[in-house]
Order: sequence, then structure tokens, then C-alpha cells
Amino acid sequence: MRAVRRVLALAGAWSATACAGIAQRSGAGAGEKLYIVNQAGASITVVDQGRLAIDTVLDLRTLGFSANAKPHHVAVEENGASWYVSLIGDGRVLKFDRANRLLAQVKMETPGLLSLDPVHDSLYVGRSMTAVNPPKSLGVIHRSAFTLVDEQEIVMPRPHAVAASRDGRFVHAASLAENRIASVETATGRVTLSVIPGIPRSLVTFALSPDGQTMVSAGELSNSLLVFDLRQPPPLQPVREIALDGKPWEPRFTSDGKHVLVTLLTKNAIADVDMASGTVVRTLSGRLAQPYSMLLRRDGRYAFVVSQNTGAAASGQSGHEMHGMGAHENMTDGWLTIFDLRTGVVLRTLMLGAGPTGMGAAGAR
Repeated sequence: MRAVRRVLALAGAWSATACAGIAQRSGAGAGEKLYIVNQAGASITVVDQGRLAIDTVLDLRTLGFSANAKPHHVAVEENGASWYVSLIGDGRVLKFDRANRLLAQVKMETPGLLSLDPVHDSLYVGRSMTAVNPPKSLGVIHRSAFTLVDEQEIVMPRPHAVAASRDGRFVHAASLAENRIASVETATGRVTLSVIPGIPRSLVTFALSPDGQTMVSAGELSNSLLVFDLRQPPPLQPVREIALDGKPWEPRFTSDGKHVLVTLLTKNAIADVDMASGTVVRTLSGRLAQPYSMLLRRDGRYAFVVSQNTGAAASGQSGHEMHGMGAHENMTDGWLTIFDLRTGVVLRTLMLGAGPTGMGAAGAR
């Protein structure tokens, strides 16, 4: 309970970066970047969202990190001034500026998913699903000073999914091992545990609606999308559970909040769920192989989808036909598929490194 109290003592007011992020922009400005980590390759691919082309590839080994650094996830400030990366293998969370200069680092055991608090100067850090016995706590980092304030005990095994509420009142974390969600009240540090009855779900990631009133999570084991009403205080219970197929992994809301796109890991597809009816209204496919993470560009025009390509052939596309394949001889490297959401067709495919996982971009959903 003491961790969040200390965060608020340090950063009770809006941070400079959070204030700058209030000015919402439409579209993807010239030079806005998308950062994708290659977990098995100890590198980060930086994509120019305007040109839809690779800008550069950062080799973490040249910055003093190991070949087993295992970069896992990325979070980016709303104004793009800073971005953050978790390293599972090296036990670090890194802070970069927009010029890709390493500014600072924090030591932390098996860091996983990252979530920025939109109100307070806090970065919340979950735990990696690959860790044998990760701590039952969330890391809380003071973003501007980039120091680990403390670790928030939540007494729940394998906390993975993590999301801060839009109003900054709560940070929610879900267990991969149990049907439980821990909701931490940031003003007090009080933890409320929610138990979801029924079969195991294994909630991998969270996504919040643009208005902050709804949260969804994909149940990997239950093949379902769980919907939570955040207008009600914790404990949380799903107000709806929508059946999906193919190991749903990463959900993302569209800009109007009316639809949720979900990657289907074993179907090599994306489900487009209408939230009003709770039905899949279309399925996006093509050039996908184990679609893992996904972001929608801030203007809602494109969906960026990372395929891990862990041994399966891409759906409807040979790897040799993909953009930039000539520079890659390793056919198990992953790739980024860019969908035009107006037409549902693949616009472009960019090759990535080995084992790509998470990504982040300023203003992306």
C-alpha cells in the first residue's frame, strides 16, 4: 500500500509530460514513430508512421546490454518526447528520447507490460509471463526522475496485464495463473481483488475505451473477450463475455469506441467485434502468422499488427514476397502487417527481427 502513496507524494500534480499530452492531435504527424521490440533479437525496430517504412533498428548490444536482454514491451508519451522499454532478460526498464538516445534505466526483476498513468507521473510495470516465479507486485516508476519509487504488493500470482484508468484513480492488473484482477487505488494504495467465476481465462492484456468507461481483456484459455464497466468501482465483474476462436490475445478499441479489434493467435486473423451487438462483423486476414500485438494509428486509419512467425507459414503470403525480405535470411523472423481499416486489406508488410512482441506509439490505441 505504501508504494502508490509515495508516488503521489512525489507526483501529485500533473507531470510536464502529461500536461503536454493533453493537446490531442489528429492523424500521424510527419516523423511520428512506432517502436517494436524484437525479444529474441535484442533489438528495437523503429517505424516511421507517415512513410510506413522502417526508420532504423536499434541494437541493444551496442548500448551495453546483453544478447539475452529480451526487450518485451514499449510505452510512449502522448507527445512522443520519451519512450520506455522493458527488458526481461537484463532486468531493466529503459527510458529513451525521441532521438533514440538512452536517457536512464531502472533495475527491476522480470519486467513485462508497461502502462503510463495519464494523470500522475507514474509508469506501472507488470511481470513477464516467461518468468518462473515472478514477484507478486507491480513496479512503480517516477517517470520524470526515472527512479523506482517502490513495488506495489498485490498478492496475486503472475501479474501480467496492466492498465491505468483514464482518470488516474486506479491501476488494474490481471493474473495469468488465476481468474483474478487486482485494482490499486492510487490515492490510498488500497488493493481490491476481483474474482471472476468459471473456467480459467488467462487474461493477457487490457484495453480501455476512448472515454475510459469500458475495459476489455482477451481470455487466451477461454477463447473469449471479457467486457468490464469501469463506471462501477472495484471489485470488477464482466458485464459481457463474447465468444471468439483462435486464442485471442491483444484487443484494441477503435477511435469511436464502437468496435474492438482482437488478434487471434492461432487463426492468423483479426476479429472485428461490434460492441453494441457483441458479434464479430468481419475478419481481417492475410500475411499473418501468430498475430501477437497490435496498435491502431492515432487517426484510426491503419492497424499495425506484429506476427511472431514461430514456425508457421504466413496466411496468404510467402515470406520471400514481403517488403524488405531480401535483407533477412532467417525465415523465423517476424513481421509487421499494416491493414487499411477502411478496406480491410493489407497495405504493406515490413520485416522485423526475431521474436517480436510488444510495440508502442504516441497517441496510438
